[in-house]
Amino acid sequence: MTESDDECELGYWIGQEFWGKGYIPEAAREIIRHGFEDLKMNIIWCAYYDGNFKSKKVQEKLGFVFHHSCGDVDVPLMNEIRIGHTNYMTKEKWILD
Repeated sequence: MTESDDECELGYWIGQEFWGKGYIPEAAREIIRHGFEDLKMNIIWCAYYDGNFKSKKVQEKLGFVFHHSCGDVDVPLMNEIRIGHTNYMTKEKWILD
């Protein structure tokens, strides 16, 4: 997603039987902390596909802010084309939250 040395992307997937147990927000908070504090990142990006309301909610809960949407995102493993929504969090915002 980025070629900058001070930016990275957070991605996650969890099996359906574990949905709603708070595992993703808990793990993501630690990964975000590690990214900003230990790896010295300034921006962390995160995205979800259109219709994935659970992932959208997690990203909002974590403090990610909408950046842009992109149509025609190729998902070769699922043999689909989807709409992707990209969010980001700055180190400054993370510190203030």
